[in-house]
Amino acid sequence: MRKLYLRDRATDSSATVICDQDGQQIYLLTGKWGFRHDALSLYTMSGDLLAEVRQLSLGITPKFALYQNHQRVGTVGKSLGFLKEIVYIQGISWLIVGNGINNHYRFLQGSRLIATLAPVDKTGLNVAELKVYDQADEPLAILVATILNHWSHNGDKAPLISRFRQRFGRKISSTFPCNFAIHKLVDELHHSRFNSH
Repeated sequence: MRKLYLRDRATDSSATVICDQDGQQIYLLTGKWGFRHDALSLYTMSGDLLAEVRQLSLGITPKFALYQNHQRVGTVGKSLGFLKEIVYIQGISWLIVGNGINNHYRFLQGSRLIATLAPVDKTGLNVAELKVYDQADEPLAILVATILNHWSHNGDKAPLISRFRQRFGRKISSTFPCNFAIHKLVDELHHSRFNSH
């Protein structure tokens, strides 16, 4: 198991060096997204391309394609989960389970734990700590972690509330905790769907 540290790329499109727990520079992440066909590329520090993620679609549920060794290996799309997010990556059969509010995730393939992702404070900076249990999984795990980070910080400190506003056009308090507001809205939506038939 190796710990890798990723800087927040939500508002930054410059190259990002990914270091391990000993401060060794391991990978270089470059590119941008926000438009169709934009891509992020992951390189070794010697310049060898390991993996890429390419944006396939836009909107509140964007899709991305994952590439490794120049071959498309998977597709990931954003879910609209309420309190727990579950993301399935077709092609590699990874299941990502976590919470977009606090940015804690587990990456699974069947019963095998691939990685965990959580925010940490390292030398005064907020970074994401990615613990990967098999070094062969690191390139794709880094790209998936970058996607998750992008979704959770997409210009809003409360990404779940932002998604409710976009999806349902309702006003919800921007302050947290807002579990009461979320549960009330879910109850209203559930009630209105079943009573309208």
